[in-house]
Amino acid sequence: MDYREVQEPILPLLNGVEAILKREIGSRVDLVAELGRHTPVGKGKKIRAAFFFLLARMNNASAGGLPTLGAAIEMLHLSSLVHDDIVDHSTRRRGQKTTNHHFGDTLSVLWGDFLFISSIRMLTRAGRADAVGMLAEASRQMIEGQILEFANNFNYRLDARTYYDIIRRKTASLFGGIAGLAAGLPGGGAGRDQAFRHFGRDFGMIFQISDDLLDLFSERSGKGRFQDLKEGKVTLPYILLIEGGALPLIRAFDRSRPGPLLQCCRRLGVQESSLAVIERYSRRCQGFLRAFPPSPCRDALEGLLDFIRYREY
Repeated sequence: MDYREVQEPILPLLNGVEAILKREIGSRVDLVAELGRHTPVGKGKKIRAAFFFLLARMNNASAGGLPTLGAAIEMLHLSSLVHDDIVDHSTRRRGQKTTNHHFGDTLSVLWGDFLFISSIRMLTRAGRADAVGMLAEASRQMIEGQILEFANNFNYRLDARTYYDIIRRKTASLFGGIAGLAAGLPGGGAGRDQAFRHFGRDFGMIFQISDDLLDLFSERSGKGRFQDLKEGKVTLPYILLIEGGALPLIRAFDRSRPGPLLQCCRRLGVQESSLAVIERYSRRCQGFLRAFPPSPCRDALEGLLDFIRYREY
């Protein structure tokens, strides 16, 4: 199942999200409107909104208000991307020039703040205090994860336990919160909140480890390969390389000559070992999904799980 098939059962909801985002990003302030035109509202995969919708529909939640919740989730994610690009000094994302490339850091910080406040405003207007609480808690953990990651930049003694703590906060916390929000919607089955949250966190761990693999092995990710290495982010593949004695190669790495490092990755089985970790989380996710009767949304979630495990972009 490719990602277009994953989206099929919830395509009207995703289209609703896009329409809401375009409306909410608009402004009578000309420069704000210009910033909005450089925000990739219609170009992202909207995996977080899709994840939320599929979980909600699989759990038989009522459809009322779902597009607004999905749009707020995506708005928060857009905000985090803008801020991430500033922190990482990134000039491209998904092959497109970033906001800070076009407008500089100062305006980009303000724009990221605008998007974050807009997501909270949307939910407050809709009377969704539960969703506001979820976004606030997830945002706090995401920021903690980013700070912990920053504190360990170029720390080539970083252990796997600390790495997992970083990605659990910076990525998995939002997926866990989204899943918990889906579990609590009207019409859904009762008493499954914790199981949903655990599923979301496991899904988020898969998502981030897979993303970290793209940095080394994919030429279709939309960002330059070895960007993590350039920024000093010590991810699972690099931890495995260091454990295998490749620290001198990492310190002397030249992006114009990646061959020696990639050969070392193959010799040490870095990709295979990372995929084995992903597989452990995936088995737990599959066990959660099998507790639900077959349905198009359950099938799509299984397809989404496979997509993020093996994606190249």
